[in-house]
Amino acid sequence: MKRKFLVMLALVLAIGANAQDFKIGYTNIDAIVFNMPEMDGINSELDTYQQQLGTQIQTKQAEIQTKYQALVQMSQDPNAVQAVLQEKDNELQKLQRDLQAFQTQAEQAYNNKQSTLMNPIYTKVQAAIEEVRKEGGFSLILNAQVTGAGPVIIAGEDDLNITEKVFEKLGVPMPDLPEDGGAPAAGNDGNN
Repeated sequence: MKRKFLVMLALVLAIGANAQDFKIGYTNIDAIVFNMPEMDGINSELDTYQQQLGTQIQTKQAEIQTKYQALVQMSQDPNAVQAVLQEKDNELQKLQRDLQAFQTQAEQAYNNKQSTLMNPIYTKVQAAIEEVRKEGGFSLILNAQVTGAGPVIIAGEDDLNITEKVFEKLGVPMPDLPEDGGAPAAGNDGNN
């Protein structure tokens, strides 16, 4: 839907504008962002944070497993009091609910941390794109790759691709990117 909207917007603007005054460029913002030098530090920090959260989850899972084993063993005792067994079962169920809630909170915390770390880079790259847009006389810059939607730009003139100019503006050497300007070249899987 977003892809169709962008394409339609570009077509409407192109039809309504004087062709000589209207110039559309394109780039792949994710390919730029994920090749910024800051990404090594961000990826390292996110990996560490993810490991910390994972360790906490594993600790909670081990506690649940230990209590489950104790409950199974207790339930096999013919002298076990049903009220005690029910209490232990309720405790185990509460621990499982707590674990599920913690896993959800951990995922949200990870996503928040990722956004906090990534937003300054996106802002920096967006500012460079805006500078290149103005310097190049472009009316509009499209993102050639929309996450989950595939490429927005199917074909275009090479001189309308501003990716190399953005890397230059940022002072970052341009890496080898796929011909289609596809997925980020720094081994990013898109969301982590």
